[in-house]
Amino acid sequence: MSALLATTLTPALRPSQPLRSPLQSRRAFPVVAAASGKGLLQPLVSAAPHEQCAQPWAAAALGCLAAALLTIAPAPAEAKDLVQGFPKVVDGDTLDFSGTRVRLFGIDAPETKQSCTAGKGGEYMCGERSKQALLDKIGKGKVECEQKNRDKYGRVVGVCSLNGEDLNGWLVEQGLAVAYRQYSRAYVPLEDAARAAGRGIWSGSFELPEKWRKEHPRGGSSSGAAVTPVVAPAAGATQGAAAAARGDPLPANGCAIKGNINSKGEKVYHVPGGAFCERTVIELDKGERYFCTAAEAEAAGWRASAK
Repeated sequence: MSALLATTLTPALRPSQPLRSPLQSRRAFPVVAAASGKGLLQPLVSAAPHEQCAQPWAAAALGCLAAALLTIAPAPAEAKDLVQGFPKVVDGDTLDFSGTRVRLFGIDAPETKQSCTAGKGGEYMCGERSKQALLDKIGKGKVECEQKNRDKYGRVVGVCSLNGEDLNGWLVEQGLAVAYRQYSRAYVPLEDAARAAGRGIWSGSFELPEKWRKEHPRGGSSSGAAVTPVVAPAAGATQGAAAAARGDPLPANGCAIKGNINSKGEKVYHVPGGAFCERTVIELDKGERYFCTAAEAEAAGWRASAK
């Protein structure tokens, strides 16, 4: 009886029968490989364990390994944490999506109340300018921010884009922010290019935003209200006196190009000496503003006056 059982259960061990791998067997049995919590395969389970055990060890191991590899699927890509919508611009490096604050990763813009020195001398509100430039850039567009982490204030820290363009990089490239080397060097090449070209804050002198914050700690919460610079212009004392008499806010030194919005809603800028510059009154609360150069005005969406 024992001889008969041996012959029935272990035919693969009989010398007279050729060895076959599991892939050559006439009968196919499903093989299941389960992944453990550590990513290792658990022992394989066959629908016919007595036949699996009966295979020669080398052939069985090879067949089992092949079957196991077929059952392993590539891990799905991790979903990105995104914040998207139509944000409010808080300052030059912070956006607000209906209560969710996003701090732009890897960059640092001048604070809203921070002033810088223009290339021709005199101060201007560089923090407010960075904020306004970002506001003009976004307009009514939809912004998408990919979260990197969160800062100590609980804000999302991420890379934000508009129509596929990296807004973080754009701000640094335009000289409206610096690369925040403490956290990333990704935007250092763009900062170097802006510095070489003398764009934005690099056209004059300024204090690094991080240092400025340490020297000007915030007393409680900040309202984020716009700060209007009141600095005498570099030239044209008569023009400045006339502007003051009209209630026209005085421009920062070197930034006397007037960005006006006419009755048709058109954005037109006037350079000093132009036919309408003297009588044009700038009303900041209506979105009108001053520019340092014609290129800056045109980049923000203003066109030159016909006269």
